[in-house]
Amino acid sequence: MMVLSALRPDSSLLEYLEYRARSTSIARLVFQAIVASALMAGGIGRLPFARPVVATLAGVFFSYAVWGLLDRARSHYSKLGWTLTAQYLGVLCALFVGLGVLSGFGLILTIWFVALGSAWVL
Repeated sequence: MMVLSALRPDSSLLEYLEYRARSTSIARLVFQAIVASALMAGGIGRLPFARPVVATLAGVFFSYAVWGLLDRARSHYSKLGWTLTAQYLGVLCALFVGLGVLSGFGLILTIWFVALGSAWVL
């Protein structure tokens, strides 16, 4: 069992997100991934003016949840001694971190373009 201590007062956003994902239950991470998928599928048709905002927001939440699940699996398999599987899961973790960062940048840009009234975002 992993022991999690409290965060330092000067911790960064990355450390906070890591701490939160590692201390959250697996059921909540799975629920968050399912809700993000449903938001992506259902929210796009209902809000035609904000489709990119909904899609990128769902991408951020989905990437965070899947990264949390993959990080748990990676630490589990590294404890078991399955180093190759743990390395592959580490690569997948990095892939979802990159996807989440790109979705975050996309979210900022789409909010900016919708606020400015750009018609090409639709």
